[in-house]
Amino acid sequence: RRTVGTCRLPFCSWTRFRSSAVVKWIVMAIRPSNSARARRRQRTLPSPSALHSARPKSNRSGQAYWAAAGDVAEHGSLPVPLHLRSSGDSRVKRHGIGVGYRYPHDFEGADVDQQYLPDELADRRYYLPTDQGYEATISGRQASRTDARAAAKTSGRAPRNPNPTPEIGKSDLMRTREATRKKLAETEKTDAGG
Repeated sequence: RRTVGTCRLPFCSWTRFRSSAVVKWIVMAIRPSNSARARRRQRTLPSPSALHSARPKSNRSGQAYWAAAGDVAEHGSLPVPLHLRSSGDSRVKRHGIGVGYRYPHDFEGADVDQQYLPDELADRRYYLPTDQGYEATISGRQASRTDARAAAKTSGRAPRNPNPTPEIGKSDLMRTREATRKKLAETEKTDAGG
């Protein structure tokens, strides 16, 4: 017996399936062959076909993509918010680059209210899920995050993650690398000075 997802084939008591697995099974079933295995596959063809056709369908992710593509076509390349930009040098932080970024995983629900889109598109939402199928779950998650963000705004601060991530110390490799860099910088400084 072959297992696809949580389903055992060729039995038709499927609780979950991946559409790509169903399509593969359908293609295998309609291939012309005289083997007993192929005949068994052809007998099970109606079940995955019916399940695939009865699945809730949505075009919302496609609409989100085209809305974002439309904004890119209309506005062009917009600047990334300053707090999201990388600040490899401490001197650029004086200009606000990399300042104020809040790491979402440090907060409860791995979510924190901060701007991710450029200023011109700050209030834009692209993906608006329906109430069908798994999109209902996604919609519920979005609603709970919106409520949590509103509660954090009224209380004045976002709740920290009760299960913080472990501190990651510098490894010996990193210490060696930093020591080598310092030696090299000192050598270059002495060589340049005379």
